[in-house]
Amino acid sequence: MEAPPQKTFASTYIGTLFHLWVFLGSFLLFQVELILARRLLPSYGSSAAIWTTCLVFYQAVLVLGYFYSSRVTLAVQQGNYRWAHLLFVLLAVVVFPFRLHHFDLPPVAAILLTLTVSLGWPFLALSTTSVVAQGWFTRTEHPSRADPFFLYGTSNAGALLALLSFPFLVEPALDLEVQLLVWYVGYGCFVLLAGLCILSVRTGTHTASTKESPPNAEPGPQVPRSSRITWMLLSASANALLLAVTNVLTLDASIPLLWILPLSLYLLTLIICFSKRPPTPTGLNRLAIGSLAIALIAAVFALARAQTSIPSLVLHSTVLWVGCLLMHGNLVWCRPSDPRLLGSFYLHVSLGGLAGTLLLALVVPLTLGSLALPYLDHGLAGILLLGGLAARDVMRQAQGVPRPKLAPYVSGGAALFIIAILVLSGWMLARGRIEGSRTFYGHYTVKDTETLRLFQHGSTVHGVESLHPDERGEPLSYYHRGSPVGRVLAAGRVGREQVAVVGLGIGSLAAYGRRGESWDFYELDPEVERLARQHFSLLNTSQAHIRVLTGDARLRIEEAEDRRYDIIVLDAFSSDFVPTHLLTREALDLYLRKLKPDGLLLFHVSSRLFDLIPVLTRLSSELRVQGFVSQNETLTTDELATGRSPSVWFAMSPGSTAISILEQELRFQAVNSSPEILKRRAWTDNYVNLLHALAQ
Repeated sequence: MEAPPQKTFASTYIGTLFHLWVFLGSFLLFQVELILARRLLPSYGSSAAIWTTCLVFYQAVLVLGYFYSSRVTLAVQQGNYRWAHLLFVLLAVVVFPFRLHHFDLPPVAAILLTLTVSLGWPFLALSTTSVVAQGWFTRTEHPSRADPFFLYGTSNAGALLALLSFPFLVEPALDLEVQLLVWYVGYGCFVLLAGLCILSVRTGTHTASTKESPPNAEPGPQVPRSSRITWMLLSASANALLLAVTNVLTLDASIPLLWILPLSLYLLTLIICFSKRPPTPTGLNRLAIGSLAIALIAAVFALARAQTSIPSLVLHSTVLWVGCLLMHGNLVWCRPSDPRLLGSFYLHVSLGGLAGTLLLALVVPLTLGSLALPYLDHGLAGILLLGGLAARDVMRQAQGVPRPKLAPYVSGGAALFIIAILVLSGWMLARGRIEGSRTFYGHYTVKDTETLRLFQHGSTVHGVESLHPDERGEPLSYYHRGSPVGRVLAAGRVGREQVAVVGLGIGSLAAYGRRGESWDFYELDPEVERLARQHFSLLNTSQAHIRVLTGDARLRIEEAEDRRYDIIVLDAFSSDFVPTHLLTREALDLYLRKLKPDGLLLFHVSSRLFDLIPVLTRLSSELRVQGFVSQNETLTTDELATGRSPSVWFAMSPGSTAISILEQELRFQAVNSSPEILKRRAWTDNYVNLLHALAQ
């Protein structure tokens, strides 16, 4: 009579142990990816480019991890290869270097090679956890051992917590070195849990499959081709939809850290669908219909051009939610019933995920150029959605499974609605353009209004020029002659034989160039220079000698000789994305080295979302350099209508002459560090707290 309670206790212990191990492994996997992306910033520039490349690396290593796991699980189910895997996991952290190696290669190849050398083995070891754990779980005494797929939902819960905790808890509280130390401690716990899980695995002939088989039996049944194609297409469509919607949201809505929302929704659908009690087809279709009703209401407000980005945010988030629910729900329903095939299942799921990510993250932007506008992403994601649903029906037909009466029509109708919404949003983004272009670094659009020509990077306007023939070549937007930077450059009181500008835009500041002067513009993407010269006149008509140096500004400025520049203008912070590696103590040390003794640093900080004045004030105090700010510019309605915009500028100078001119002649006000600002940590390459910089 005492046996059942003891069995229940053992089952609870085993279930908890495996849940903890899988959860921690996935948490550490995502955390180390985010830590490495931050660590790469000072060496490789644009964090947007780094994050995209890290995603590709992540998906590629997952494929290798699942291939390895598919071999291991077969051995485990025959009672072999447990302690050898633990040794593999343990050695991964022993040789874990976390030393960045610089390679003279194009940025994508250099980052991928750096991640491989610095992170490859431990990342591979962590990526095997979910599938290996499921293989081990089938050889335990747990009542659910025949269907271990719910552990995949636990794995995604760990990833979701890592994603949400890093920007809001980990990064603001700890610098990179401490983050790594904590990560090592977590990895030690991970290895300990792996050992405990091994102890709960039974040896001998025990198997969780429906038919008993001896240890030397064949690995298992062959996977039908229709099943493999279905798994890959369902996974590829969900990943493609994630990237397509992420692109739209980051272009159309101005909210900090917005990329977290779509990835969180994606992971949440995996958690729901791979839970112990996943939704039934009927329940999932009802949820999809209810969610799409919300999307339809949001679409009406979005098309009515409501004066807020909330309808667009709700619309696209709901579309992603429904699409991923359908694809991941079908993945669960199409999973193999024999646990010996779980390795093959996850291998094909990871291959599909890699294909969907590569298609929209690299193939489309790097090969199609001006054709790669947002609606192309949406169309491709929609085609994959329909392909996944069609493959599902072919698979069911091949297996002789009766088709539900309404489920295919609901799913297909939802997929068509999603495609229509995505393509419509892409068309709205592209309308009115003269030329659109897309590179690894983002979307660019040149468009005309009645009187102005605009240059946009994403949703942020980075340059304006009048279409009136008499006003061509006149600096507008934040750079008009009455702006703080316009007053500095037009007055001619500060030396300016050699000028550096970080951020090209359309080259508005080049209009202030005079004969005999040399101006160096540092621009990450060469496509920006092509568009600026082809569609705008400011670069071509400047009287100064103009050079455009492509590549990350921090790396390229390092190549310049010390004390070269009279003025360095940093104009890379006006969008919703802040390249924080250009605002650290190490970066400002670099700028001051390249500046002449009486030179001037000017920072354009007119961000809609971030107040960078306290950050620069703290840095100026740290470096013992006086800081100044000019932010009370007032423009009339007529001035605003002609393309002029108010702006905020922060200045620093190590020389007394420039300080006197800024304060007495150019209406800049000296800033002093308050006790509250002095309590904050100065930003460094190892520590950045972007949440502190959010505008109140």
